[in-house]
Amino acid sequence: MIYLQKSNTLKPYFFTLLFLFLIHFSAKAQPANEHMTIAPVSEGTGIIEPYNTIEKKKVKNFKKKAKEVKQLKLISEKLQKRLMLEDATTISNVNLPNFQKAEVIEVAKEYIGTPYHYGGMSKQGIDCSALMLFAYTKNDMDLPRTSRAQSKIGRKIKKSNAEPGDLIFFKTNRRRSIITHVGLVTENHDGEIKFIHASSSQGVIESSLTNSYYKKTFAKIKRIIE
Repeated sequence: MIYLQKSNTLKPYFFTLLFLFLIHFSAKAQPANEHMTIAPVSEGTGIIEPYNTIEKKKVKNFKKKAKEVKQLKLISEKLQKRLMLEDATTISNVNLPNFQKAEVIEVAKEYIGTPYHYGGMSKQGIDCSALMLFAYTKNDMDLPRTSRAQSKIGRKIKKSNAEPGDLIFFKTNRRRSIITHVGLVTENHDGEIKFIHASSSQGVIESSLTNSYYKKTFAKIKRIIE
């Protein structure tokens, strides 16, 4: 009898504990939505509660910073590309004109391997003056269509002072009387001038002024970008 009396006394406590356990389990099972956040462990609750104004501001600032970092990364990549081009074309000072020269050379080099075609203006076939035209106009600088007309613009430069981005002209006709060919200087290293051009026999290639043919037919160098 004493045992039964003790058991009856414990029943109300048992049902109370069971009820509290079911409530706690139900609360933990509720899913969080996108406007909710788990309270930090240091708060000792783990209860899911809505964002407050301060948290929303922090999230907004974080997203803004992330966007700024992405933009800076893109700027950095462009700068690295420019500096690589500068190094590849032996340009010494970092300034806007040098960047322009490097970009002009980069466009011209994209055509290396393109076959020569008189009057051609595409990667299926191109001539020397069209190559210069594309290299400059793609960098927002206009040039005349023919090599003879191109030779009449810009400032004349001594061979020893030639820089990457300058135009180099030749008189390749039999009498050596008129400008008939043009190239783009890519390098002037210890007096050796290299240039990219559309050769009538080999297409778009890079050549050196030390070549006897080009040494003999050389006419002048003109600077378009100061």
